[in-house]
Amino acid sequence: MGKKFQNNNSMNFAELFSGKTEKKETEKESFADLLEEYSDIDFEIHKREKESSAEEQKELFRPRSENVLPEFEIDLHGLNQDEAEKVVETNVRAMTSGRIYKIRIVTGKGLHSKTSPVLRNAIDILLRQLKRDGFCSKIEWDKKSVEESGQVDVTA
Repeated sequence: MGKKFQNNNSMNFAELFSGKTEKKETEKESFADLLEEYSDIDFEIHKREKESSAEEQKELFRPRSENVLPEFEIDLHGLNQDEAEKVVETNVRAMTSGRIYKIRIVTGKGLHSKTSPVLRNAIDILLRQLKRDGFCSKIEWDKKSVEESGQVDVTA
């Protein structure tokens, strides 16, 4: 027969199902006790969810970490201002569906522009308006300032 695996900190399955185990003081006496304890907790969670607003419920499912990587990247290189604004607005508005939490928008630094950078500033203005309208909660340029950045992370 094969070797019998037993963790020193726990009991094996044979002991568990035979009922020949010693109960620790901290262990529950029966399944009924456990069920009662966790049913109360589940009831409180359900009650809290039911009493909360739609926005509070939505917040329950958002990632908690600020270090969440963007799920999509949109590269605006090669687009003119109107095309870029349309692409950005469409995608940021789509974030409200709740399926996308964070996107990265690459505007470029405008190094190839004949005049001053166009997309970066236009996209910043558009994103600020979308944030005021409630389509996103956070706008974070990679260098912490629009003038030095070439990409921006937008959080739902």
